[in-house]
Amino acid sequence: MTDYGKVCGASRPQEIEITATSVFIASNIEEYTEEIDGETISGFKYDYVGYTKDEYLSTVAIANANAIKELADELAAAKILLGVE
Repeated sequence: MTDYGKVCGASRPQEIEITATSVFIASNIEEYTEEIDGETISGFKYDYVGYTKDEYLSTVAIANANAIKELADELAAAKILLGVE
């Protein structure tokens, strides 16, 4: 993973961009305007992170497995509270 930090661009970025070998994630996207030498400049500021495809697939697989476990735990707790099998 490469964290590029807060970056700026003239156009709104895609939230997820997939290339042949990498996946890039733009988050916390904010539009901004700034005045420099009497000129108003506008664009977007956002957090930008890049992954290799293997890193990204691993990250998503782990997040999905954790979400499934949490849902299963919540379902089991609800069944106990409701007294159903």
